[in-house]
Amino acid sequence: MVNRPSTGTTWDAGGYGDVDNRFLEGRSKLVAVGIRDARGAATDLSPHNPDGSVRWSPFAQDNQIRGDLWAKKRINGVWQNNPDDNEGFEFVGAFKDGSGPSSKPKIDNDDFNIIQSMYPFDSTIVSQTLPFTFTPVETAKPLVRRLENNLPLNAEDGTNLVELPGALGAGWGSPVDSENIDRQVLLIRARSVAGKKLYTVDGYNLVRLNDVGEAKLGDKKNSAARDLTFQPLPDGLFMAMIDGAYRPIMKWTWSGGDGWTSLGGAPILDSSAPVATATTAGKATLAFPDPTGGDAPFVITAEFSVDAGVTWSAATLDGPGAVTSSAGTTTVKIKSLAAGSTLLRAVVTGDNGAVSRTAASNAITVS
Repeated sequence: MVNRPSTGTTWDAGGYGDVDNRFLEGRSKLVAVGIRDARGAATDLSPHNPDGSVRWSPFAQDNQIRGDLWAKKRINGVWQNNPDDNEGFEFVGAFKDGSGPSSKPKIDNDDFNIIQSMYPFDSTIVSQTLPFTFTPVETAKPLVRRLENNLPLNAEDGTNLVELPGALGAGWGSPVDSENIDRQVLLIRARSVAGKKLYTVDGYNLVRLNDVGEAKLGDKKNSAARDLTFQPLPDGLFMAMIDGAYRPIMKWTWSGGDGWTSLGGAPILDSSAPVATATTAGKATLAFPDPTGGDAPFVITAEFSVDAGVTWSAATLDGPGAVTSSAGTTTVKIKSLAAGSTLLRAVVTGDNGAVSRTAASNAITVS
């Protein structure tokens, strides 16, 4: 809490009008669902290790959506098993407009009432569920046949069991003694923010089929698609670092892409050219005003050019303590430079992955 101010402010100056439609979700047609069987530790989607480092993510190291999720790919118009190493998720396909993935969490409370008040005296959550539903319209797809009949997608060793379309004698059925299959699901969506893609992925480490909806056969206006509802369950494996504590989770939402990075802003650098100074053989320093911005702390490296700034290469920093800051100025020590005329510039990366570069420095002659 802070002390009560002596004077107030205006609506705009107080930030009461700072709404931001870049955070609006849901209004996009870019939606995808991936599903595979859950096989315990072999398929654990935990986003973090116990030390907080990344364990699994639907994003590559450059924060772009991964290209190796799908077990099958359409190549030259024909669906084939993905010949490249992949995560083994099956691509569910299309959804009817208005019947894409939807989530309907339910919370049950127990209210404690007292004689002296008409309002609850206390309230406790006694149960909570996170069911979600999607309606795949590509009902002739072998994957959808298996989902509707609650058949496995993978063998115990992970071997893919989902048939390719077009096979002779194809057919699917519901065994009398079938058990509820453990699945894993990714609900993926994308939208544009300032011309850049922002991806959001909801991940579930263990879900089971909870309900299968009605199918309309022979309807001119509707497909034979059924609503498929899944119930997320705890599995003892799905863990994430939340507020500094490593905790079990039911669901995890990842955000990524250049659109997401842009929301955090890029490091702000002074527009003036940094000052380069040649020191001993093969070494130099680069000095520039400290970077600022909301995406601190920053990782600072450097680049060099020997062709007057036409091309740039990563420079080698001069050991531990190569980057220092004093009195508002950042200094970068660089080594292993080739002899000759050289330009330098700093590369500043924010904690959200956004990158800014200083202008090119003055030319120096490296000995």
